[in-house]
Amino acid sequence: MKFPSIIKTARYRRFEMEPRYYDPIKEEIEERTERIKREISGEYSGEYTGARISFDRKTRKTANTSMLQLLIAAILGSGVVGWLYFGNEVFYALWLGVPAYLYFRFRKPRRD
Repeated sequence: MKFPSIIKTARYRRFEMEPRYYDPIKEEIEERTERIKREISGEYSGEYTGARISFDRKTRKTANTSMLQLLIAAILGSGVVGWLYFGNEVFYALWLGVPAYLYFRFRKPRRD
């Protein structure tokens, strides 16, 4: 027998899952017919249409990222080694060097 209480206790919940039928052939046929209808009517939704995939942007970004990681590691390494040999003066040089690098990195090239 349960006594009435002010505090509610959590009740156990049962796991309920309704299985659904999946037919990959039927879904593929429906997708094809919808795509063909859209192509005939002239609509374009911006979806993937089976065109060739280009990986050019991905490779350029990877090369740029690895260069940035190398630069960060070089700055940190030179900061630690310089601090061990010269003391806090190395940090002042880095405070001048990093903004100079960022200026030359992000400035727009001149058009003559």
